[in-house]
Amino acid sequence: MNRKMRIAMLVAAGLGLVVMAGCGSQAQMSLNLKPGDATTYKVTTETIKDFKFEQPSMEPPKVKEDQTKTLAVVTFDQKVDAVDPKAGAIATITIKGIEYIVTDKNSVKFDFNSAREEDMKKPFAQLIGKSYKINLGRDGKVSVLDAAEARKISDAGYDGKLAQAFLADERIVERHQIMAMPEGDPITVTSGKGWNKVVPSPAGLLAPKNYEKTYTLEKVEGGKDNPVVFVKMVGKESKEPVKEGTKTMDSMGPFAKMFDTQESYEGQLVLETGTGTVRKYQEKLVVTYLASEAPADQKPDKGPDTLTMRFTYNFDLAKVQ
Repeated sequence: MNRKMRIAMLVAAGLGLVVMAGCGSQAQMSLNLKPGDATTYKVTTETIKDFKFEQPSMEPPKVKEDQTKTLAVVTFDQKVDAVDPKAGAIATITIKGIEYIVTDKNSVKFDFNSAREEDMKKPFAQLIGKSYKINLGRDGKVSVLDAAEARKISDAGYDGKLAQAFLADERIVERHQIMAMPEGDPITVTSGKGWNKVVPSPAGLLAPKNYEKTYTLEKVEGGKDNPVVFVKMVGKESKEPVKEGTKTMDSMGPFAKMFDTQESYEGQLVLETGTGTVRKYQEKLVVTYLASEAPADQKPDKGPDTLTMRFTYNFDLAKVQ
């Protein structure tokens, strides 16, 4: 083989490598559920508000800290009853276990865990074993079809009211929707590419706003019959209005300008595109507000008074079996 032929072959091979690398892996983003599919999931929803006021200017220095937190961990069975190619899947959800803790300014107001035998005597335990039906669209959107039977529980007392709220449409949708999915009809995505959507901030944020979430397909694994996709999400503040018409609000009013704000909004989706099974779906928002001021009579060896407020929202859905 002469030198020119060897060079030609090397060039051709190199071009082939470039083409292959440029193509990337592809996957159709859709929840392709099938009748009879049965999966057990654990979903964790957590909202935390932290408050810390440090006053080194005082003598002695003072620090005030408190935390308000709501933690809900629900284990449930999801069984697909029927599937419509356009409308999505009708699924029966059965609650298997709950951990629910409400803390208000460091004081625990409610603490229930179905894994504790003594807690199963509490009114809130009436939720265990309850079932309701939802529609889970191919784009991850959820609507409640029938929860009437599950809601036939006592609403007496604080436990009863919390139990009823646990089965409200809004709470059910929050528990089961897969917000990471592209809106509308299924789309085919190439590795390194993705999609965007603008959504309102989670409830409880001190200065509500809209966020643009950017979802990027990082990689595709597995065989062609059931590819597993790994999607990364990064969210940033957006001035664009939400499609549903939600308005950007600022509950802090003029005080918002007093704070330096730091934000982190990230998430991940691991999805079997062949079976429509979500292996993991997680999104976490952390917003920190920081304000500092030195009093007029501040001593030079003392730092400024500092107020730190932090909001954390975490949603984590994981397949158990």
